[in-house]
Amino acid sequence: MRKTQLARLARLVLLVLMLASVPAAVRAGDYREMEVSDGGTVSGRVYFEDEMPEIERIRPSRDNDVCGIRIASEKFIVDRDSGGLAQVVVRIEGISQGKPFAAAEAELQQLECRYRPHVMVLRPGQQMTIVNDDPVLHNVHAYRGDDTVFNMAQPFQGQRTPQQIPEPGIVRVACDVHDWMAAWILVLDSPYFSITDEHGSFTITDLPPGEYEVTMWHELLGTHTKTVTVRPGEDSQVDFIIASG
Repeated sequence: MRKTQLARLARLVLLVLMLASVPAAVRAGDYREMEVSDGGTVSGRVYFEDEMPEIERIRPSRDNDVCGIRIASEKFIVDRDSGGLAQVVVRIEGISQGKPFAAAEAELQQLECRYRPHVMVLRPGQQMTIVNDDPVLHNVHAYRGDDTVFNMAQPFQGQRTPQQIPEPGIVRVACDVHDWMAAWILVLDSPYFSITDEHGSFTITDLPPGEYEVTMWHELLGTHTKTVTVRPGEDSQVDFIIASG
């Protein structure tokens, strides 16, 4: 990415009402599952108001028969028609009880020298399976800040390895063999989250009525929050608007 593009991105600010920053780490706490009979919904979009970042191209430095010659970066996945930003995690902060966690299997795949999905959410201690679907060596190295969470080689195609992350937080996953590979895992202690789709849209359902902080996280834009009031059976709209400043 050219220096001028980086400068533009550095000037991006989120125009939100009652904007406040929150710690990068996800807050831990005990969560109690219960039936929510009068819940409300929080939905909205994360989108660029005007200027959108250009698509960054990556030139893989090895294993080009598997990894390709020129690929698009996944740091900013933007719908060019609506400005919607995908792969943003939107979550409700500080909620201690509510709907059950979804009983879903989690898998982090390595395919064509890319992690899929690029962004995922786990609950603390949830088992995920890390899969090498490439006929080349990968080395999966997960970090919390500068500290290693786990570090393992997967030399064989079809290799499947179970892994867990016990503590809430934000984990970056790299590959020590292919330095352009990256994924992000947010370990959250409640099921009240959504990952924005290709249009930048998100929906969080079955929230007990009350006032909450709604936080968005993106790997380059960081963490930002808004306040929302949830009423029984109603849909409360929250948008995060990214503008060049």
